[in-house]
Amino acid sequence: MASSIYWKKRPGPRYRVCFRLTRSDSVQVSAVDASDRVVRVLAPAQPLEGGDAPHCFDWDGRTDAGQVAPAGSYHVQLRLEEADRTAVSGERVNISPIRAARTARGAS
Repeated sequence: MASSIYWKKRPGPRYRVCFRLTRSDSVQVSAVDASDRVVRVLAPAQPLEGGDAPHCFDWDGRTDAGQVAPAGSYHVQLRLEEADRTAVSGERVNISPIRAARTARGAS
């Protein structure tokens, strides 16, 4: 099971999501929109160790197609394969229209 799922703002239009696992599992990490649709797979399913060390993955605010994600609220979804569970963060990151426009132009 996952615990302590949280976002960290990074320089520019980037975000880092971090979490800990209570047990080792194969985990897929995705950014999902307010309707729980996967916008970007941040990490395909891969084995991760359980314990106190956090696992962190970056998101540049883009979709899997390489487009700037629309302005809105996003959260992280963890698909734990061996546990056959999905965990969704309560904490969300909000992308504003201004930030989305800057990201589209390549500015930070």
